[in-house]
Amino acid sequence: MSQDNYETSMAQRPDDGLLSLRQMEVFHAVMQARSITGASKVLNVSQPALSRTIRRIEDLLGIALFTRDRNGLVPTSEALEIYAEIDPLIRQLTGVGTQIGRIARGETAVFRVGSTASVARALVPQALRTLSVEVPGIELFFDVLPVDQIEEYLITGRGEAVVTIATPDHPLIAIEHVGRVDLVAVIHKDHSLAMTPVIRAADLADMDFIAFAPGGAHQTVVDRFLNREKLKVNTRAVARFSDTALALANEAMGIVLVDYVTTLGPVGSNLVVRPIEDAPQFSISVLWNRRRSHSANLRKLTEILSRRLADLPPLA
Repeated sequence: MSQDNYETSMAQRPDDGLLSLRQMEVFHAVMQARSITGASKVLNVSQPALSRTIRRIEDLLGIALFTRDRNGLVPTSEALEIYAEIDPLIRQLTGVGTQIGRIARGETAVFRVGSTASVARALVPQALRTLSVEVPGIELFFDVLPVDQIEEYLITGRGEAVVTIATPDHPLIAIEHVGRVDLVAVIHKDHSLAMTPVIRAADLADMDFIAFAPGGAHQTVVDRFLNREKLKVNTRAVARFSDTALALANEAMGIVLVDYVTTLGPVGSNLVVRPIEDAPQFSISVLWNRRRSHSANLRKLTEILSRRLADLPPLA
């Protein structure tokens, strides 16, 4: 607010003869500082403007509010009584302002977000940690979901968003892609391919495999890759979740092909991760209900995920 506008607002008098809120704020600041100089620093308003406002308040009330001595302003008994009435109000308004700021920063409501298993292993926890640093007062609730629960989770409003490699087709679910990652091979350290720096498609022919459920996000990409390369493999086990597939691979049940972010979390002590030549990619997305507006926290999380995926180091 300009100085002229501030002084104009100070001069305005309500029809009922009471002080305006701005005049109360000035009086309160002067009472606390016991000087015009100190109050001007608190309110970031010039000293002459505050002096004129105090004189205007005295004119409105028909009383003196302060006398001067060598130590500064001395409030009159009437000023002390008025201050006792105004102080609780100003403190309450300050508290309301602080709370509004917390709401704007996303610190008041629980931020509930879900993800499917592979991105829940490391990517989403890392992003949520960054979010908690950027929004120190945030309260997080993190759900790990199977793919077949994504729609219900978002449509019923159980959570605000889901981070996933899956792409459900539902008219109420919006999708924002935040990055892409390669398909990689996870291999037992005693396997014949464990020392191969980059796996070629031909290397996987007739190998024992751990597969995922048909039609799922993982297996769709894997099947497309195998069909593209005209490869036949031996499926020894089928797992629903990436953690289960890695546990089976750790017991030398077979090779498992997963998205790169799955391997950012802990893998078994018996496993090595290898890049695949000309690997297909997974799209990682944030999903939300179109009928529910983004919160500031969801916007921040989406930005964090995008940055994190863009900065992922290549698999050595």
